[in-house]
Amino acid sequence: MEKRFELIASSEVLPPFRKELRHILARAGWEKKTAEEILLAVDEALTNVIRHAYHGNSGVITVLVKVVDDRIEIVLEDQGEKFDPTQVPPPKLPRHKPGGLGIHFIRTIMDEMIYDGQVPKGNRLRLIKRKTKI
Repeated sequence: MEKRFELIASSEVLPPFRKELRHILARAGWEKKTAEEILLAVDEALTNVIRHAYHGNSGVITVLVKVVDDRIEIVLEDQGEKFDPTQVPPPKLPRHKPGGLGIHFIRTIMDEMIYDGQVPKGNRLRLIKRKTKI
């Protein structure tokens, strides 16, 4: 199963997108707890694009959601300022001020976070989560 979304780079689009992604995860058989964690990771990634790649200006974020066998792959593409989140060092915990943990959450939740620096303009980030075998 594969579904593509074209989102306006604005926080107002996040709640309806989360709702749709939640449905996709449920139909694909993801446990509720894991699905909520995936939603958090994707939400953090999208928020970072809106705030940092587009600096609050208008733009488009393309999100491709692929459900394949025992994994989900979510690819985010934007035309904003280049930024490689895989190069951000782990945060020092505990934090003394709020914020700044989005990339840490993404790394912790997802099995893989792959940045494609070869995109001519903008960014492409692949987030992959595999179902754990019990």
